[in-house]
Amino acid sequence: MKITLDQYDYKILHILNENSRLSYAEIGRKISLSQSATKERVLNLVENGVIKQFGVEIDFSKLGYGLQVVMSLKFRNDEFKTFLDNLSKFPEILSCKRITGEYCLVAECILSDSSHLENLIDRLIPYGVPTTSVQLSEVKVDNFFKHLM
Repeated sequence: MKITLDQYDYKILHILNENSRLSYAEIGRKISLSQSATKERVLNLVENGVIKQFGVEIDFSKLGYGLQVVMSLKFRNDEFKTFLDNLSKFPEILSCKRITGEYCLVAECILSDSSHLENLIDRLIPYGVPTTSVQLSEVKVDNFFKHLM
C-alpha cells in the first residue's frame, strides 16, 4: 500500500538518511517544525513502515577490512537454494540482492586483503561462478528525496 507523504515528510526522510542520530529538535529546526510535530511525523513514518530501521555507517577499514568488493554470482542448477542455506558460512558477505539477468545474485563483501578475497572465491566456487569487481571508492548520491521536496 502506497503511503502519501508531504514535503515535510520527505525532508525528514532526507535528513534521517544522512544522519539518523539527530534529535527531533534538530530535525525540526532544519525543516521549520516544532520538536513535537517532528516527533509525531517520524513516529508516523515508522508506524506506517516507511522507515524500516535506523542504522549506522561503519568504516570497515578501521577494523582491518580495507578491501570492498561487489561480487556477481551465477549458480548452477539448484545451488542457489543451497548457497542461501549456507550463507552464514560467509561472514564477509554484508548483503545480497537477487537480480535478473545473467547472474542470480549480487553480493557486497568486506575483506582484509587480496588473499582473503581469493579464499572467499575458493569457498564460493562449489556453489557457482563468482565474478568480482573491486570497489575503489564510493560516491554518495543523495538526489532521491531532493526532487520530492
